Amino acid sequence: MDTRAARYFKWLLFWQQQGRCCYCGEQVVLTYRPYDAARPYAATLEHLQRRADGGTGHPSNLAMACKHCNNTRGGRDWLSYASWRRNEF
Repeated sequence: MDTRAARYFKWLLFWQQQGRCCYCGEQVVLTYRPYDAARPYAATLEHLQRRADGGTGHPSNLAMACKHCNNTRGGRDWLSYASWRRNEF
């Protein structure tokens, strides 16, 4: 579901993060067309602390990630996953 608030936060985070994924650092595409939104480089909203772990939808808990990173993070904490995606281990 893509609400007006979600679109606003995507745009804001896109600007703040200079169009880059918070995990891998790759350039993302900000789009609302269904075909492009399904691509691995499409911008998505990410909860840094997962909602399943008690995270909220508060703006301080949101970041922008590419669809690939958002889908593959799983149960890992965001900082460990970001380090792994950037080959810092």
